[in-house]
Amino acid sequence: MMVRSPVQIAAVAQESWVTALLIAALLLCFAYFGIALSAADISSHRLPNRLVLRWLLASGILISLLGAVRMDYWPVLRALAGMMVLCGGYLLVSLISSGAMGMGDVKLAAVLGLNLAYFSFPALLVATLMTFAGATVFVLGGVLVRRLTLKSAVPFGPFMIGGSLCALLVAR
Repeated sequence: MMVRSPVQIAAVAQESWVTALLIAALLLCFAYFGIALSAADISSHRLPNRLVLRWLLASGILISLLGAVRMDYWPVLRALAGMMVLCGGYLLVSLISSGAMGMGDVKLAAVLGLNLAYFSFPALLVATLMTFAGATVFVLGGVLVRRLTLKSAVPFGPFMIGGSLCALLVAR
């Protein structure tokens, strides 16, 4: 069963109380680590490795348990593929951008790819589009009101997390 929207996330959660508990834990991890990493990136322009690694481990364990409980490993494999695709894409952007995007963003992309692709591949595309669109609008708005220049350092993690959250809510 491919989960692609909040309604379908709720449907998977209704399969059993264990599945509901695991989905709730996965979403709580998303909220907790998303807020903590966004706050850290805004304040210091850094995404702490320890938080990113903890989120990756928690997500990996929860997604593996979901696969075992549901006896459906396709979403788990899809999550791993999504992790590699999103991380690889961000790594490529980081290498091409000559330091404009940091390795913290690349590591965060791995975690977000894992979480998003568990639910669907289209969520990866939507999240990426929402992330870059949100950051672009923010920077252009900042330039228009003369608070930013096109060379200003802007924390990208909050846009990645916000774009991923939007993708989880709207991807079909």
